This record gives sequence, structure tokens and C-alpha cells, in this order.
Amino acid sequence: MSTTLRAVAVYIPLVTGSLSMAGSGSILYSIWARRHTKLKDPQHRILGMMSIFDMFYSLCKALTFLLYPRALGVPGTFGNQATCSIQGFFTQFGYAAGTYNLVLSLYYYLTINRGMKQRDFARVLEKVLHGSVITLHIGFAITGAAIGLFNPTASFCYIAPRPYGCLGNDDIPCYRFGTTFPYFYEAFAQFWIQLAYVVIIVTNLLIWLYVRKRENEMKKYRMSCRTLSTDEKLLKMKKSSKHARSVFVQSMLYVGAFVLSWSWATVFHLISWIGGVSAFWPTLLINTFLPLQGFWNAFIYARPRYLRIKKKHQSLGFGEVVKLAFLPPVKGTNLSQNASLGAANRSSITGASGTGATRSFLAALINVGSGKSSKASEGLRKVNRTSNLSDIEEFDEEQGESKHVG
Repeated sequence: MSTTLRAVAVYIPLVTGSLSMAGSGSILYSIWARRHTKLKDPQHRILGMMSIFDMFYSLCKALTFLLYPRALGVPGTFGNQATCSIQGFFTQFGYAAGTYNLVLSLYYYLTINRGMKQRDFARVLEKVLHGSVITLHIGFAITGAAIGLFNPTASFCYIAPRPYGCLGNDDIPCYRFGTTFPYFYEAFAQFWIQLAYVVIIVTNLLIWLYVRKRENEMKKYRMSCRTLSTDEKLLKMKKSSKHARSVFVQSMLYVGAFVLSWSWATVFHLISWIGGVSAFWPTLLINTFLPLQGFWNAFIYARPRYLRIKKKHQSLGFGEVVKLAFLPPVKGTNLSQNASLGAANRSSITGASGTGATRSFLAALINVGSGKSSKASEGLRKVNRTSNLSDIEEFDEEQGESKHVG
């Protein structure tokens, strides 16, 4: 394997990891901006924890060029065995992000199919699930670092035999984990990803069957009902069916992000275990796609909010809707203020914002050091303040509803 190809694989995560950190950061900011309501919902707490672990994983991937051992001859690397172990530690720690996909799918299944209330999930299961995922992966990370399990592969550091290049090479004997590293890889990483695959597939299949069942029931009832426009039962069935379908769509999008990101680690594991070689192309795909889960998740997380804002506030421009979807203003900020701010910016009245208590974090950053805020603020005070964000806050969840079926 040429050093040029290895250098490409080492530096790709600098881009993909940075994108993922930005994506996970936008999710965490969105939760923080609505923390008084969102943190009451287990779904947002699960996605928040997933994003935190993804940021750890993406950061250690983005810094591969600094952490990968320089002695292995890859141009532009600066690390050593100690920094290699650090990357392995945080990679293992970040694997919790993949496991949280299991928790999220389980939550969707229980609240949709089984009718479990949010408070019951939080009381009965949530603490156990959070504690298990965190304890498990921190324990694996500490154990792996303590026994020297984290070593260089072709372009990153994780569970591997030592020294580099000994696998399948009779001239270089493996003196650490030559035959046992696949079992550690399975126990520390792949078993939990494979378990997540099973749970995700089963729960989403059951959610899909549930959605079909509810829609078929609604169709049969509609055919037998004469007063369709005023029938209360039919209206409830429509609302329930719409909510269940929206949750299923959102869940499948998260599943797609999980599969696109994490499948390549499984491919790498199978090739190394079955073939006895460390192929380059799965290594390249791991470094390209695995750090991107936070990037995909950010678009999925913002999607329902984007659609709601676009539908309810058609006067806003595309850029303003995207900004509000990815970086919502802090709770209580007036949406018409944001619209006026966008108009003011287009009229070269830059730096405008509302009062410090109501402006968004992004607007605050834009307006630092600006001397033109007074004129814009005067205009903003004339805006009709009755059109605020309360209508969006009421349904400010990824699946587009504030109450679960049940």
C-alpha cells in the first residue's frame, strides 16, 4: 500500500470529521436553545447524548494526522504510540454514538407501538439505557488503553495487532494480539453495532406494520362513516396515523444515516478476520463515512422544523428558514424579529437584533462590534410582536408532533 494512498486516508477525516462536529454541534445548540422544553423529552436527550459522543469520535478522527505515528512513514503525520493510544481510546469512547441508534429506535418503538408515555420511558428505562451505554464504552476504552490494545492500522489507530504490518507477513512477527485482536474487535465494537442493526431492523419493521395497520383501520372506518367531516373518532384516527407515519419516516432517516456511516466498520472487520489482511479500500471508506453521522443527523434533525417554518412563515427567505431550522433562536425570540433582521440585512442594516434577552446566539455573534444596531433595533420595535415562535415551539420535535400516540 503506497504512502500516498495512506496519506489520503489520514487526511480525509479532517474534512468529514469537521463536518460531523458541525452537524452534532448544531443539534446540541438546537436542544440548548429550547432546553426548557426539549430536555423534558427523552428523544432529545437521546439525540443529545448521541451528538456528544459523535463529537468525541469525529474530533479524534479529524485529528488523525496529528495522532497517527510519524515513524510509520505517512507524510504529514506527527504522532507516536502514545497519541495513537489516545485516538484508540476516544474512538472506542465514541462508539457509544452508534449504540445510541439502538436506544433511539427502541424509544420510537415503545412510544408508537406500545403506547408508552414519555414520563414512563424516562422513569423505567431511560436512566438504565444511558448508564449502560456510557459505562460500557468507557469501560472498554479504559481496558483497551490499559492492555495496549489500540495500535496503528493502515491509516488510523484502533484495535490492531502490534507491530504495524505484521498481519499476514511472515517476515514481521506479531508479538501483541496477533491472533486475538479480532475477538477484541468483536467484543468491544462490532457486537454492539451488530446488535444495533438487529434492534433497528426489528423495531422499524414493527413500526411500519403498525403504521399500515392504523392506516387500514382508518380507511375501513372512513368507508363505513357517513359524517366524515365531523366524526371525532375519525379525526383522532387521522391525527394518530399521521403522527405514527411521521415518526416512522424520521426513524428511517436516522437508520439510513446509521447504515451509511457504520457499515464500513463491519466490512473492515470481516475482511480482516476472514481474509487475514488489512485491505485499504474499507479503511478509506471508514475514514470517509464513519465520521459523517453527525453531519447526516443534523439535516434529519432540522428537517421537520424546516418544513414547519417554511409552511407557516412563507414570507421568510430560504436562507432565513435554513438558519432558523439549524440554529433556532433562544426560546421567546420573536420570529417576525428574525424576518425583519433578514430584511434589514438585505438593506445593508447589518448587525440588527432585538434585545439581549431575546436575540439568538447566531445573531449575537453577527452583531458583536457592530455600530449599526440602534437604527435596526428601532425598526424592530415597530414589528408586530404577536407572531412569535410559540406555534413552532409547541410542535418542536423531530417527528413533528408534541404528543406521542398511546
